[in-house]
Amino acid sequence: MFTAGAIAAAGFLFLLFKFGVKRVISYDIIFDVLITTLLVVVLWGTFSGMMAALFGGLIVSVILFTLKRVMKREELAIVSEPATFFGFTFNMPKVRWVSVEPVL
Repeated sequence: MFTAGAIAAAGFLFLLFKFGVKRVISYDIIFDVLITTLLVVVLWGTFSGMMAALFGGLIVSVILFTLKRVMKREELAIVSEPATFFGFTFNMPKVRWVSVEPVL
């Protein structure tokens, strides 16, 4: 049961790392809820399946929480950048990834 949860958590963590861990850890709560819910749905049916799903969700949650506290991360933010249109310069809002220091 614990082994199945650890393997499921490792699989999901590897997928999250492929997305880019600096960008994923900014939205750790969303990913934590989605992964735990998906594990519960997939392993539904037995007590050991539910315990494996919850244990896998716990591992993902702890790792994402720890990484958010120790790593520099990137968040989506709306920044104002100058743009020129027919000779007029004005500030145009754009969505960019912005670096954020860890929360200690």
